[in-house]
This record gives sequence, C-alpha cells and structure tokens, in this order.
Amino acid sequence: MRLRYRAGVAALALLAGSTALSFEPAVLRDLVIETGGQRITIGAVKVPLWSAAFAQSADSFSLENVAFTFGTTTYEAKRIEFSGVSTPRGEIEALFASASTEPMESRLRRINAKQITIPEMRVKQTLGKESQTTTYRNTVLSDVSEGRIALAVIEAMAMESSGAKNKAVITGGRTTMEEVDLPAMARLYEAKADSPSTPMAKIYGAFSLENVQLVDSQEGITFKIARIGGRDFLGRPTKDSWTGTVALMTEMSDRTDLSSEDQTRLLPAIADMMDAFQIGFMEASGIEMASKAKDSAGQARIARIAYTGGTDAQPADMRWEGFEFSDKDNRMKLDSLSLTGFSMRQTLDGLRNLQGKSFDDLDAATARSLVPTFGTLRVSGFSIHGTTEDEGKKVKVQAALKGFELTADKPVNAIPTNLRIGLQNLTMALPTKSTDEGIKELVALGYKNIDLSLMAAASWNEAAKEITLSEVSAQGQDMGSIAIKGLIGNAGKDVFDADTAVATVALAGTKAKALDIVVDNKGLFERYMAKAAKEQKTTPEALRRTYGTAAAFVVPAMIGDSEQAQVLSQAIARFIAKPGKLTVNATPKDPSGFGIAEAVVMSEPKDVLNKLNISAKAE
Repeated sequence: MRLRYRAGVAALALLAGSTALSFEPAVLRDLVIETGGQRITIGAVKVPLWSAAFAQSADSFSLENVAFTFGTTTYEAKRIEFSGVSTPRGEIEALFASASTEPMESRLRRINAKQITIPEMRVKQTLGKESQTTTYRNTVLSDVSEGRIALAVIEAMAMESSGAKNKAVITGGRTTMEEVDLPAMARLYEAKADSPSTPMAKIYGAFSLENVQLVDSQEGITFKIARIGGRDFLGRPTKDSWTGTVALMTEMSDRTDLSSEDQTRLLPAIADMMDAFQIGFMEASGIEMASKAKDSAGQARIARIAYTGGTDAQPADMRWEGFEFSDKDNRMKLDSLSLTGFSMRQTLDGLRNLQGKSFDDLDAATARSLVPTFGTLRVSGFSIHGTTEDEGKKVKVQAALKGFELTADKPVNAIPTNLRIGLQNLTMALPTKSTDEGIKELVALGYKNIDLSLMAAASWNEAAKEITLSEVSAQGQDMGSIAIKGLIGNAGKDVFDADTAVATVALAGTKAKALDIVVDNKGLFERYMAKAAKEQKTTPEALRRTYGTAAAFVVPAMIGDSEQAQVLSQAIARFIAKPGKLTVNATPKDPSGFGIAEAVVMSEPKDVLNKLNISAKAE
C-alpha cells in the first residue's frame, strides 16, 4: 500500500514538474524598436522555465505578437519560435533592445538557429488605392547562420487584393526558398546607395511556388499556374533606400496628374529602382486561364513562360511556349514566342541622367537616349481558325504562320544599325466573298489559298562607312519571287545623328554603289495573262506577244535609247514574251558611287541610266 502511495506521489510530482518546465515565462515585454523609418513591435519574448531558472543559454525562445513595418508594408505574426539557437543569450537580448540604434542588418546577423517556425504570418501592403493582405501558414526556416537561411518552406499562402472596384483572391501551395540572406534584404530597405555602381548582393538563390490560383469573382476570371520557379535574385540599395523609393512611388501613385516637379523626382527614382535588382532565371509552367465574362468568355493555356537575365556571357531572353486560346467562335495556337538580346540599360541610364528634366522638357536627343535596345523577336507555329467582321458580315478566317523574325539591335543614337525582318510561310484560305480589293483580285486570278514569305535585312559597317542591303525579297507559292540587294557608301555616323538636320545632310551625301534585282516567275504572270486575255477576248499567247512587242518600244521611250536603256528594255521585253527569270545588275560608272542627292535632282530617267553600268538578262 505504501509503495503504491509513493508511486502515485512520484507520478503527480513528475506531471507537475513537466508542466512547470514547459511553461514559458516572459523575460521581455512590450518592445518597440524604431530605426530609419522602420518599426518593430514585440508583445513578449519568452523562454522555457528551465532556461529561465538556471540561466542557461537561450537554446530556444519565442516571440509573441510581432509586427514589423516599413513604409506601407507591415508583417505580423502571433508567434515565432526559435530552436537550436547557438547565439549567446546576451546577444539575443541585445537584439531586441529598444534603446539600441543598431541597424536591422547588423541585428539579423546575430541570429544562429537550427530552426525558426512561424505558424501564421500576415503581410499587409498598400499602394495608392490598392491594398493586399497575404497570409503565410506553417513557415519553417532551417539552418539559420548569421541571419542567412539555408532553406525556407511555406506550407500554403493566400492573398486578398482589393481596390476601389474590384477584388481578387490568390492562393498558393508549397513554397520553398534557398540561401535567403535576411541581413542583405534588410540592408536594401535601410541603406542608401553611395552610387549607382554599388555592387549587387544575392538576396536568395532558388525558389519554387506550386499550385497558384487567382480568382476574380467580379470579372469572372480564374487563373492557375502549376509551378513558378527561379534562381539567383540579386539586389542593391537605391539612392533613397528601398523604403524611401517605395514611399515616393506610393505618394505619386495617388496623384492623377503629375507636375513637372513630380516627374523630375519620380522618373530617376523609377530608373534607380528598376536597376536595383537582377533575376538570374524565372519561369512559370502549366498556366491556365478561364473567363466567364459575357463579352470575353473563353479559355487559354500556356505551357511555359521563362525569363533569363542578361550577363556578360549571355543576352537576356524571354519566351512563351505552347500557347492556346479558344472561345465559341475562335481557336488560336502559338508554338513559341521569344525575345532575345533586349536591354533596358540605355533607358535606365537616360532616366537617371535627366538632371531635373520632365517629359515635357525633353529634346529629341534626350528622348532618343530613353529608347531601349529591342533585340530579336521570333514567333513560330502560329495558327488561327475563327471569324471576323467584314462590312457587318461574319467571315471565316483560317490562317497560319510558320515563322516570323524581327531583329533591331546595335543601336547608334537609338537607331538600330542591324535590321532583319522575316516572314516565313504565311498561309491563308482566301474567303470567296470578301470585300477587300486585294483578296478579291487574288480570287479572280484563281487562287484559293496563299503561301507567302518575305525577308528584309540591312546592316551598317562603321569602319567601311557602308550600309549593306543584304536582302529584300518576297515570294509566293505558285506566284514567283523578287529579290533585291544593294550597297550604299559614304554612310558615316552622322546618318544616325539625333539632330535631324545633321542626319538629313549626311543621308543626302550617301552614294549608291551597287543594285541587283532578280524576278522569278512561278505562275503569277500566267494567271494574270489568262485573266486579261479572257477580259479582252483573246488568247494568253497572243496577249504575251502584244505586250512583249509593246515593251520593246515603250520602255526605251520612257528611259531613253542609250546603250544601257537598250540592254534593259530588251531583257524586259523577252521576259514578258516568255516569263521566266529576269536579272538586272547596276553599278555606278564612278567608282566612288552614285550620289543619292544627285539622283533626286535629275528629272529624266535617262539621265540616271547614263550614270550607270547595267547588265540584264531574261532566262
């Protein structure tokens, strides 16, 4: 009996001891820390009773009712738990000392913990009339060393965004982040940059976010992303710190009409902010959008959107892959769209160097300095099946494009010196009842479908002071092709001068040095002759003979009877009589070239031909 009594007493004592040891007394309460426009409030700092009783190092502790505010953004957490803390207790207490003026960056560097757990955290942000509240659940930060987090995992998130008229809800699944540098992040908001060349610091490495969904009930739109990921996010402080810059942009967002003084303050700040971060790589995959709106009901899918930041070793690149859209009447598909080699560097530098100017004060040269470098746009695998309006009637549209390319780079005073435009296999079924004059003419020639390709490419050689027209061509299936090449000399840098008067004079001083034209008939001429012969009630063969004979007399009458004119007119006449391939080559008799200004003032074509060496042949 006594043994059972002792055992019961021991059990009660063990239970009471365990309860007491698990109790967390508050060692600090109602803390307020304010540094550089930032404010942190902590309701209580608690440690386990064991640590409090025996003055152990703070292996674990918790914060309750934490709020951190900078500018218009506030972070709130009811509880933050620290475990495996290796930071000495004295430094932990100094971390929360309200009287200290130590920057938050330095305080965060004192945190060394095996794990930090935040059951729930809310982030409230206001930008003008828009506000959003984001809730993060079950956040776990692992292996924290000097404020740097090896791995951060968030179980789920939800964000509610609201404005004057609309309201949207965004939810997300598991989020992971690696190599998160909290001190570096705090420095962005606290510190002011000494110069725009302040080096970038890595804020975090890789991240991923799964199962994102946006619902805008008012607009009837649902938007889903299976996964968002990225890596290598870098940042540097701005001139007025990120806190100051965001505050200025928020202030200006509430104004409907910005004055010149407002623009003078805002434009350099925007440029500074845009240039204050870099993204190594970012992508989103499995994107779906559905709309139930009456005026735009439909659904769209994108397999992948990706962005790769530019470096010294590789150009910036942005691309869309696997795009599809459909609604009641239309279906659209795009295999890929990419933009490579674009750069905002010139724009950012130009905005930063406005030196007190607003957009209202910009001259032509300054405005050009704000133009970004375009790079190369490529589109492939585009097709559309649907309807369009033609004078109040619905007309079916069925078209496809194998590829499109537009390159505009190597700018001089914002004018690209390397241009390339290409359209590959634009195919379209021609509507027989269209009111468009061009389509009506093609249908009249017997075409039910068209397949067209176009190309134009030109570049400037600064050393040689030449502009090379490497190709201007057009070709159509069952039609034929035309190709033009040329060379322009005496084209110095003044041709691209921001002063239009200087550029005009320089352009007038350029000289044509070569021109090649090739026309290859593949059926268009025969269709035209058949149509014209039917209208004139004759045969195509008779009409060709008539046109060929006429050309032999009409062309010399127009361009003169010189040797050059005879060569050209005879080749044209032979081509009309028996359409095949016509080749014309022209070079100036003067080795330095034929002046553009000289050609403009000549009133007669024969005067121009007398300045050229021409060869022409019809095959």
